[in-house]
Amino acid sequence: MKILKKGQTGKTLMIGVTLIALLAILVPAVSAYESHLVNVKAHVEERFNVIKTIAPATWDDIDDAIANGLIPPDAGCIPAEPPDEVPIETCVVWLVTISIYNPHSDNMTNVVVTDHFGAELGGQPLDDLPVDVTVKTHTRGKSKKDPFETQYRITWYVTYISGDVSDPETVDNSGVMEPGDSEYITLLVWTKVNPSGRQEYTTPGTYTLNSGPTAKWLDPDGFQHSFEGDPVYIDAVE
Repeated sequence: MKILKKGQTGKTLMIGVTLIALLAILVPAVSAYESHLVNVKAHVEERFNVIKTIAPATWDDIDDAIANGLIPPDAGCIPAEPPDEVPIETCVVWLVTISIYNPHSDNMTNVVVTDHFGAELGGQPLDDLPVDVTVKTHTRGKSKKDPFETQYRITWYVTYISGDVSDPETVDNSGVMEPGDSEYITLLVWTKVNPSGRQEYTTPGTYTLNSGPTAKWLDPDGFQHSFEGDPVYIDAVE
């Protein structure tokens, strides 16, 4: 047994009281911090309201795309099966679905979803929805001839009321997504022939199918919010 010297008893008592006082301060602070983390986590999780999925196109989808002039009839396109792995130098076709829902307790208005696909890909919506597809082109050489496609950009007016989607200034997108509402759009996406005349993808590797869909909307107070979903990756194999 350790025997305390004279004067140590008072010091020990003072230290004990100090520790108890510190614990009284720290325990509520830790609990408040933990509650803060829980609240932050819940806030982040509820923002995940725009999702993209991919699946192989059907042969009927491919036939329709050829009939509508989207895909050359002699391209030999096949469904992308499995969807995350494709053979090189082969025309493959996907069905890409972008979904958005309102997880909040308030209405979402002026909801717009944008996305774009890589230079190796083309895309077209299958649904009759208010979507603008803008094809970006570049030119080669000093003469600026032979323009070639570099990117397909998708703008989907989810809460569309009226207007010409190819002219954003005319679009009235002031509709409402109420709490729990969800919408989706399906796109046909395919690998293109590059400016050199070779069918993409020309070399093995991991490629980004898209940039990740971005959703923007207004809350009831007029504040704009946005969230970017994850991109989709695929592997081109020999």
